[in-house]
Amino acid sequence: VDDDNSIFEGDIDRLAEAGVTKGCNPPTNDRYCPSDPVTRGEMAAFLVRALGYADPGAGDRFVDDDNSIFEGDIDRLAEAGVTKGCNPPTNDRYCPDQPVRRDEMASFLGRALGLTPMVPPPRPTVELTEVAGNYTIPVHLAAPAGDDRLFIVEKRGTVQLVDGGSQVSRPFLDISSEVINSGEMGLLSIAFHPAYADNGRFFVYYSGSLRSGGSGDHTSYVSEFTVSSDPDVASSSETVILTVDQPYSNHNGGQLAFGPDGYLYIGLGDGGSGGDPGENGQNPHTLLGSLLRIDVDGPGTYQIPADNPFADGADGAPEVWAYGLRNPWRFSFDGDQLYIGDVGQGAWEEVDAVAADTGGLNFGWDRLEGTHCYEPATGCSSAGTVLPVLEYGHAEGCSVTGGHVYRGSELPHLDGRYFYADYCQGWIKSFRLVDGAATDRQTEDLGDIGSVYSFGVDGQGELYVLTTTGVHRFTAS
Repeated sequence: VDDDNSIFEGDIDRLAEAGVTKGCNPPTNDRYCPSDPVTRGEMAAFLVRALGYADPGAGDRFVDDDNSIFEGDIDRLAEAGVTKGCNPPTNDRYCPDQPVRRDEMASFLGRALGLTPMVPPPRPTVELTEVAGNYTIPVHLAAPAGDDRLFIVEKRGTVQLVDGGSQVSRPFLDISSEVINSGEMGLLSIAFHPAYADNGRFFVYYSGSLRSGGSGDHTSYVSEFTVSSDPDVASSSETVILTVDQPYSNHNGGQLAFGPDGYLYIGLGDGGSGGDPGENGQNPHTLLGSLLRIDVDGPGTYQIPADNPFADGADGAPEVWAYGLRNPWRFSFDGDQLYIGDVGQGAWEEVDAVAADTGGLNFGWDRLEGTHCYEPATGCSSAGTVLPVLEYGHAEGCSVTGGHVYRGSELPHLDGRYFYADYCQGWIKSFRLVDGAATDRQTEDLGDIGSVYSFGVDGQGELYVLTTTGVHRFTAS
């Protein structure tokens, strides 16, 4: 009943005629779920039904398929010499709940049917192509949807423009006189209004002097600008949208992005120093240590969306969408999914992935660092928190740089992969999110690229990485 309009509808019906399929959710036979991924256990059941393998002999072939509804099918494949375990050459594991990739599917079928191996075609490889120009600490890259230009944010307070592959001599925006450029402070990101082509509005996040009467180390500013009559130059008129006094110079967050709902999201760190001395992470009444969500299209500088989790201000600040973050230096949206790279304290870095339309989530800091107790150091509870889909220890790196899911057209084999990096070690890794789990993890072999400041996406969805060695585009080698 649910394969209508699928391009595979005829194939699915043929399998049903042959008695191979049992539906997406056995023993219910009226569902097939053609778009759902296949697990290794489900693949075993497919092959056993298709090829009619005999019952297995005595004994349990794999240690981790006990109580799986596919255990008998898995053992039949083992008797037939089809399976090699989930992590060959170790043969005592099968991982029946793990998804099957297309290349693993090919290996299954090759062994099942006794096909003669062929020399595989070379796997598409990726290289980085440098974007021409001279950039000083490039920390962010963005572009309006469909725009062929690149807008490269420099920490010192300028936004450089690349048009036709060349850097334009005059900056698109220069607010360096207003920006404190020191340590983790500076001009940190830019976000173009979804209707930029019509209204010319864009927003920036920067570190500036304390406001009159303010207290702390400096103030974080979210400000609106518009493009001038020259499409390559912004107007100098600034409208300050939101200000947050920062008690210390570090952990400023700094990311701006419009979500799929059209609202502006703002990432703020916990205020800095170390160990969250202000206890801001677990306090939704402060804007620090939070992801904010505001409506910049209503009257006044901004409005609070009615469905913000603390819109009435009773249980948290009305602007807060999620909290429990230490330093969400970079976050991004992929359709209805939100990814956050949250920088750790002294031991663990994390990547979070949640539904973009779910507000009020608590990501755990400073009760947790990743999935591990931080305060208290032992005996903490993760109840009520969202655990990361991925974490890594400081033997691997020291500061996660969140990235983007690739949705461009030049590298189709990367479609759906989320890319992230470590600032200290300079590596780039990726994974696919399947049923809320980070699967098919891999490290990209891209050579010595320096420390990774940030990732960016252009107006066509192509991916870039900004490092101490320059601005680079992901291209096919």
